[in-house]
Amino acid sequence: MASFQLRQFHFFKRESLEDLPEAFKRPELLLSSNDGDLIFIADSEGSIHIVNRSFIVRSFVATSDVPGTRITQMLHIHEARTLLTIEENVSTASNRPIVKLWPVDKLLRQTTDVLPVTVKYQQPSSAPHPLTAVAATPSISQIALGFAGGHIVLIRGNIAKSKSTKQRTLHVAPEPVTNLHFVTDDIGTATTLFATTTAQTLAFDTSGNNNEPIILEERGCGIGCSLVNDERELIVARDEAIYVYTTEGRGPCFAFDAPKVLLRRFRHYLLLATAAPSTMVPTLDHSADSDVLLEPADSRVYSYNDATTFTILDTKNKLVAYTGVVAGGVRGVAVEWGSVFVLGGHGTLDHFSEKDLLEKLDILYRQNLYPLAVKMAQNGSYDLASVAGIYKRYGDWLYSKDDFDTAMSQYIQTIGYVEPSYIIRKYLDAQRLVSLAGYLQELHSAGMATSDHTTLLLNCYTKLRDEERLNQFIHTQENYQFDVDTAIHVCRQAGFYDQALYLADKFAKTGMYLKLKVEDQDDIKAALDYMHKLGDGDASVYLAELGRRCLASLPRETTELLVDVCISGMDVRASSMKQDGGGDAQRGAVITTPTLSMRRIQHLFADQPAWLAAFLENVIARRWQQPPGAGVLSPEEEADMKSAWNTLLELYLCGVESPLPEPGLLAAGTSPSKRQAPKERALDLLRSSHTSVDWDRAYVLCASNGFKEGIAALYEQRGDVTALLELSVEHDDVQRMRSLLDTHGGEQPDLYIKALHYFARNPQLSDNERLLSECLATIEKHNLMSPLRVLQALGGSDRSGVTLGMIRGYIMRQIEASTKRIQDNEKAISSYEKEYKTHQSSMEALKTKPIVFQSTKCTSCMAPLDLPSIHFLCKHSYHQRCLGDVGDSCPKCQVENQMLEDQRRRQELAAKQHDVFFRKLQSSDDGFGVVAGWFSKNPFAFTKLVDQ
Repeated sequence: MASFQLRQFHFFKRESLEDLPEAFKRPELLLSSNDGDLIFIADSEGSIHIVNRSFIVRSFVATSDVPGTRITQMLHIHEARTLLTIEENVSTASNRPIVKLWPVDKLLRQTTDVLPVTVKYQQPSSAPHPLTAVAATPSISQIALGFAGGHIVLIRGNIAKSKSTKQRTLHVAPEPVTNLHFVTDDIGTATTLFATTTAQTLAFDTSGNNNEPIILEERGCGIGCSLVNDERELIVARDEAIYVYTTEGRGPCFAFDAPKVLLRRFRHYLLLATAAPSTMVPTLDHSADSDVLLEPADSRVYSYNDATTFTILDTKNKLVAYTGVVAGGVRGVAVEWGSVFVLGGHGTLDHFSEKDLLEKLDILYRQNLYPLAVKMAQNGSYDLASVAGIYKRYGDWLYSKDDFDTAMSQYIQTIGYVEPSYIIRKYLDAQRLVSLAGYLQELHSAGMATSDHTTLLLNCYTKLRDEERLNQFIHTQENYQFDVDTAIHVCRQAGFYDQALYLADKFAKTGMYLKLKVEDQDDIKAALDYMHKLGDGDASVYLAELGRRCLASLPRETTELLVDVCISGMDVRASSMKQDGGGDAQRGAVITTPTLSMRRIQHLFADQPAWLAAFLENVIARRWQQPPGAGVLSPEEEADMKSAWNTLLELYLCGVESPLPEPGLLAAGTSPSKRQAPKERALDLLRSSHTSVDWDRAYVLCASNGFKEGIAALYEQRGDVTALLELSVEHDDVQRMRSLLDTHGGEQPDLYIKALHYFARNPQLSDNERLLSECLATIEKHNLMSPLRVLQALGGSDRSGVTLGMIRGYIMRQIEASTKRIQDNEKAISSYEKEYKTHQSSMEALKTKPIVFQSTKCTSCMAPLDLPSIHFLCKHSYHQRCLGDVGDSCPKCQVENQMLEDQRRRQELAAKQHDVFFRKLQSSDDGFGVVAGWFSKNPFAFTKLVDQ
């Protein structure tokens, strides 16, 4: 049959409960529950038994004592904690059924003196009919009764208190009513009653007074073969299939061909009891999986009247979750406490508990039913990571079967949960690049790709030479979920330059765009045009990197761009210089550093020295050739300026000539008639007052290139006249020497000493005698040299051509001066000797002869002396009272004596200052005079002899 075409599993564990309470062992039991945490059992004697989770039973009598009266139907309304019972006398057909409402909470507390509410209603016809169906709203504001005669009666009002109730007949069908179900909307304002007969499926709007039914289908079902699910849909079980209805009509159906006798639900499962004659008992395939084998109790064969097949259908996953045979038929199904309880006709109670999801998935894994495992995991609210794990298992299984494309479709479902490298390693074989490319593209779409994944994907496209998919990947991306730098690099490496340029331009990857243009396409003109559009800061960065290559191809255009970038930002300087027409505003202006440092780009001209000269000339002309004091340079700007001047000077001295006519004409294109030679320009550069050439470096360059004019210019710039004279002597430049002597000789007479040596060695010079006389006159005038050193200078060289006649006058003047100094010294010596002898006689008299004091007056007060009086050797006498605390020194001679004492101390101190003596000796031209003068101060008189 069709039902057995579905895959069948044992996803439920079946357990036959033993040691049941006595209530379960009574004949003709009626079982009921409604997710109210209680099971209700009605027996043939009119008693109702309430069973809790611990199988503790509380019983009460629910019918009258009339013989043949019994409970034929029960409905637990758990929202209202009320049990609805239908009481009928099965021995006679003349009595009408009685509807009672029992308060469950009171029944649990006490089983006696609990009175139900009897629902009052009028018999819909003159002849009583059995009550075949009953339904109630959760609030028990409406109760519907269905009779075997086809009548459907609706009771409304405060039914639970049996007050203010109204009754009306909704419908009269020619066939018995089999099932009734109320459905209420979320806000509780609209109520729908679904009804089935043996020939029709109907719906009624019971919110108003409309009795017109909505005929959903001209087919019905048996008693107990319909229910309402959580989505407020009516589920109807017919022999051929299970149908779903809403108030709009029939919906989907589920094919399951078997005679249905009972329909219940558990979670998303449908519980079916189907009549199963011995020829219809299902037998499952016997396999190694014990979970899909029938249990030993189900392997028996029952007769049609003695067996019922109990089936659990999983409509979401389209499978049979359990099937088995219940001996004696299914008399009731209770869904409580997360399990299913099935009451069998032989007094058995079977407990069905659902296996956990892991157990169910394990069953499916062993049968390689991965699609079903995925569906079941998704329907079972499995987390996404676990579902991805199932997809991975499925993909691995397909991969092992060499079904690579289908396996990849499963692996794609694992993106975000399974490490991509696991899948990528499997498909790195060149035969599987197409599948790998598909996976990597999905990885990018999910935003999970790294730069390595982008590289690999683009490599796949390039190796496959699939330019169409490459373009599609690059051009049709909305969010561009990939690393753009990596994409450009791969396209460039594979030779897909157009794609690389497209990405670089779209994402403003300026550096990569320019590299592609310069290094790969050699389109220097386009690259320079592109850089012209950039800001100066950006252009400077890329020029520093690519400028050398550009200079090799288009030197003029590249140099022009470099100059423009290097002088950018100088408008600030220009505007600051215009304030107040100069003056203080000019001196206070700060010249800002331009965008591009000169020192960063000079290396670009390593192979283009001529264009480097042109570059430096134009930058200098437009950037730094302003009047002195026009602005204060920043340290960076000053360093750039010095570097530019120094480099340009070096180029000139090496003979490099700019290909441009003159500075400032780079863009003008005009040409003057003549241009200076490089060394002439170097000399002009050195003589410029605003030039900031490094002096030491410039000197080395001039000296190494033998450029004496440049060295002279450097000396002039520094004002070093002595060095200029030495340079003139070195190069025999007599004219410069005479000019220097005439100009600076009066301020620096020492120049004549060097000139004297030169003229003495070069007698062949014209007018040499007059030049020598001028030198000797100046030296004599300022006493620059001793006569001995002059004579040594004039005659100390083999090349000397000085004759005695040339210097006769000088020698005679020196002899006369020396004679006069000798005579003066002799007179001084005679005077010193005479004075010395006088002092020596006085000292001897003081030591050997008595002193007679003849003063009669006090030197201080000029009063006649009287005793006590004090007499000093200096012949001054004083009253003792006039001296006071003066001590042993004559007050009148004290100042002079102190001066002599101080002089003696200075001489004693000077005797120890040997460095002063030697410094004077080295710096003096007359060393003998220094020694003689030092001895005249008698320094050795204070030397102390130390015994060895």
